[in-house]
Amino acid sequence: MGLRLTIFTLLILLFLLLAACGGNTGFGADATTTDSVNITLATNPTNPQTGQVELVATVKDEQGQPINNAEVYIFANHTGHGGMDVQGKATNQGEGVYAVMTDFSMSGMWKVTVQVNQSQEIITQGFDLEVE
Repeated sequence: MGLRLTIFTLLILLFLLLAACGGNTGFGADATTTDSVNITLATNPTNPQTGQVELVATVKDEQGQPINNAEVYIFANHTGHGGMDVQGKATNQGEGVYAVMTDFSMSGMWKVTVQVNQSQEIITQGFDLEVE
């Protein structure tokens, strides 16, 4: 159990380091981190406010076909206040759509990162999200 926790912690730290080094494409923009995967992000409600918000990631391959066999994790941190992080494993909704409910505790800018684990490949994409 200790080894698993250590490996998981190291993977999360690596992910956060990679996410910090990645460029921002802006919230809602079609953003491709590889030629093989296209990730988009939407929210429900469309204009997120503090409290419960559903984050919805759509994952498609290079031909625009939905990817349904991936594990998708969504991480968010408040850009103005360290330590204000939310994360969760998104559930497969079908047609390449993955969703997770989250609770934004504060308004302002949040950096949302979608991580797609497919086969031996891990793809991440960052989005900026303003919570009112």
